[in-house]
Amino acid sequence: MSETAPTFFQVARRPKWIGALVISLAVAAVFAAFGQWQLERTFTKEQPANVLYNVESVSVKIDTKNIYIIANRLNDGAQGYWLIGNTTDQENKSLTVAFGWSADLAELQGERQALIDSGLDKEITKLEGVFIPSEAPRPQQNELPYVFDSLSLAQLVNVYSPEKAIESQPEILALSGSSQASAWPPLQAIDITYEAIQRINWLSAFYFLEWVLFAGFALFLWWRLVRDEQILLAGEKVN
Repeated sequence: MSETAPTFFQVARRPKWIGALVISLAVAAVFAAFGQWQLERTFTKEQPANVLYNVESVSVKIDTKNIYIIANRLNDGAQGYWLIGNTTDQENKSLTVAFGWSADLAELQGERQALIDSGLDKEITKLEGVFIPSEAPRPQQNELPYVFDSLSLAQLVNVYSPEKAIESQPEILALSGSSQASAWPPLQAIDITYEAIQRINWLSAFYFLEWVLFAGFALFLWWRLVRDEQILLAGEKVN
């Protein structure tokens, strides 16, 4: 009568395989550490390259006939509106200016009317702010004809001059409160911080998966060797 063949765990409990398991776990831990190192380099955050933060000074005439409100504007996490308007610079180009932010639409409506009645279209006004990029146009949802849902130059220049094309600066001047720039009183300065863009380094991601496979293979190799010895011993017992 043949003896009973040893089970996998009976073989694995032998001192040499316990030692081999410890070595395999150590190797797997090293590979896992390399994988973690690669994973940390897989995801990075970058600031948008087209955002300019330098404070610029301009001398303009405010086009008091074209003062508008932009909805859906976040300022330090609070929802509100921007008061914006068309101006003309020294080269007679259109320059859209974002004067300031308020959470109160009624306040901005009052400031809008004050600008319309100000007579500043006859004077040179010096403004300091930060240039920000235009947005993609969105359909107007608000019932008020002077309230828009996006700050799009492509949309606004057609509103400024519906009958003939005008030459426009490619960006918007935001009175952001940076350095000497300040919001149009009594409005709050515009928060122009942009969320960083997350980038994926696919080469690092591949190396991360490679190290994970290596760690798994170290444990698989130990299992395979123990299993081979179990099969070998089982064959000897049967014979």
